[in-house]
Amino acid sequence: MVVLEETGVGLTRLEEIGRRFARALRPGDLVLLHGALGTGKTTLIRVLAHALAVRDAVRSPSFTIANIYSGPVTVNHLDLYRLEDVGEEDALALEEYVTPDSITLVEWPEAGLRSLGNPQWTVHLQHQTLQSRAVRLEAETAEAKQRWETAA
Repeated sequence: MVVLEETGVGLTRLEEIGRRFARALRPGDLVLLHGALGTGKTTLIRVLAHALAVRDAVRSPSFTIANIYSGPVTVNHLDLYRLEDVGEEDALALEEYVTPDSITLVEWPEAGLRSLGNPQWTVHLQHQTLQSRAVRLEAETAEAKQRWETAA
């Protein structure tokens, strides 16, 4: 269910969307972020993490696969860009990040789709200009959609 679809989204508006989105997130949520390089996936994750009271600097885990941030709720930030396909051993490792007491945000999730489980949210970012992007946020469950509506 598409809960937000906007074009011409600059950095300020992306941050506003991120803060509202953070209010809709709950422990146990899995968020998949799709988009080309430079569309704002890591920026959105940074906004989400800080809105969830993470104090650490939020950086892309491109070379480490995962960064774990502590706060009132643990935020797991995965970047699967460098993985072509997730084997059985790696699948078990990925599953460890999707827990009932953490929020898991995954950039480039394609390689791990079979291993990660069903997401509550899917984000699509697409370049429009050097300074703007199209944003589509999908709630994958009725409960997630309700949370988005009350997060306004």
